[in-house]
Amino acid sequence: MEAAVVGRPNTGKTLFVLNFAAYLGLATVAVDVVDSDGRVSRRQWPVARARRQWVSPLPHRTLHLQRIRLPVAAGKVRRELVLIDSPGVLDGIPAAEAVRHAMALTLETVTHSSLILHLVDASRAEAAVGPFDRELAAYAPLVGAYAVLANKMDLPAAQAGLARVRRLLPAPVLIPLSARTGRGFREVKAFVFRHWA
Repeated sequence: MEAAVVGRPNTGKTLFVLNFAAYLGLATVAVDVVDSDGRVSRRQWPVARARRQWVSPLPHRTLHLQRIRLPVAAGKVRRELVLIDSPGVLDGIPAAEAVRHAMALTLETVTHSSLILHLVDASRAEAAVGPFDRELAAYAPLVGAYAVLANKMDLPAAQAGLARVRRLLPAPVLIPLSARTGRGFREVKAFVFRHWA
């Protein structure tokens, strides 16, 4: 099963994917990096090393799709969950060509995904929800299973941001989350398993 992890830049998508892999018991992740030309390179990364390499407070750190393969025990059967860590999508059209290509990869991924995990930065309070978030919330449920993950709940402004997210993104499922601490991971796992194709 594939699940697209999408949102604006710096919402914590990459940190969520890597820490969720660790939560599921993986010390190493198998990653397919897909560039804008469709070329795929495969790598194995220790989760701690991937976190150091990929997680950054700078915007547009992720410019490729990163398909992270997670073997998951579902009862007595082992199955594979593929989390697609996608580049962030800005409101508007960015000047940098590499960022435009990266955003196009994300939008294409959304149109082909049967499960979408939409991260928003609840700690930004008034800026937690932008035009892209509202458009995605309107479109994603038409494509497949959809949940909003209100991230950064470990930060002080996040409670006010969560209230704003609830008001502006009427999603069928809203999970308060901290990609850093693991809060909400059990609920995300339960959501994924409910919609396993």
